[in-house]
Amino acid sequence: MREFKPQPAQPAPVAARGVIGWIRENLFPDIHNSIATLVIIGLLASVIPGMISWLFIEANWVGTTQADCTNDQGACWVFVSAWMQQFMYGSYPTEELWRINMGIIALGLVIAAPYLLPTRLRNTVGVPLFLVFPFIGAAFLDGRLFGLEFVSTDYWGGFSLNIFLAAASIIIAFPLSFLWALGRRSDMPFIRSVCVILIEFFRGVPVLALFFMGSVMLPLFFPEGTNVDKLLRVWIVLILFMSGYMAEVFRGGFQAIPEGQYEAADSLGLSYWQKTLLIIFPQVIKVSMPNILATFIMLFKNTTFLLIIGIFEILSTTQTALTNSNWLGGHAPEGYIFVALVFWCCCFGMSMISANIEKKLDTSHRN
Repeated sequence: MREFKPQPAQPAPVAARGVIGWIRENLFPDIHNSIATLVIIGLLASVIPGMISWLFIEANWVGTTQADCTNDQGACWVFVSAWMQQFMYGSYPTEELWRINMGIIALGLVIAAPYLLPTRLRNTVGVPLFLVFPFIGAAFLDGRLFGLEFVSTDYWGGFSLNIFLAAASIIIAFPLSFLWALGRRSDMPFIRSVCVILIEFFRGVPVLALFFMGSVMLPLFFPEGTNVDKLLRVWIVLILFMSGYMAEVFRGGFQAIPEGQYEAADSLGLSYWQKTLLIIFPQVIKVSMPNILATFIMLFKNTTFLLIIGIFEILSTTQTALTNSNWLGGHAPEGYIFVALVFWCCCFGMSMISANIEKKLDTSHRN
């Protein structure tokens, strides 16, 4: 009897693997998708070359005034470079810009603290630093508490203001929204009713209306002669607005935790706060991380609405630059493209941080 000898495995056909296989499977799987792919390629081929030429090849890169934008067929990036300091720092005094830079570096260190600190110090050192950063940062930019030159909030602006307002609001709203979510799940009717009213009010009212209420109506409720800084009022509005949305995110996370986790914690004799903070809350963070990030990004982008009430963040500064008498050449595309690129980079970076956190929190056994 002849001995059976299996043939060696043959490689997959070239047309079914690699780049060619991916193209056939995703772009040209049938006649309808093939036509759609060719139409899209044709549209991109008609648009992209001219866009690249306008953005890069024919663009004006060097100069300090509008007169240096000599090529009308390309973008005038001179406009962006000439206004870069205002876009980033607003009207903050030039000799004090190091304070903003130090604040941004400190914010980066606070965000990186969970990665840099040993595990035993993350809760005892990292969390307190995280919570006190908004107050120390605001005092540092103000200057008086540290014996530095006083800089009024009227001079704060630019993209750095977007960053600080968003970061400070997120940091303060995080524990506040957690308490609101617990209150909404409470068995005490009064606490539950108060939390429901707060959450539904700040979720249901448009953020622009809240900004107007904070900047125009809120001072009417203070005693005569009381002057509350406009930026502080806006910060309070952002915190409450963020807390309303985050509280619902946390509540969804609480409801996603199996009831057995609560029962197991109770069987160990843990108190309410031990059970919540040590057993339930870490699981809530793990389950809710994608929604938490989406809420962070939403708040970060909503800081551009501050231009409506006269806060000179980056978008308001861009509009001011476009109306400057020395730059009336129609440079709106360059300005708005720059703003969009800056926000996209920050939001993409936040997405990467979130993906890394999700990976660290993943306790599944998938390979």
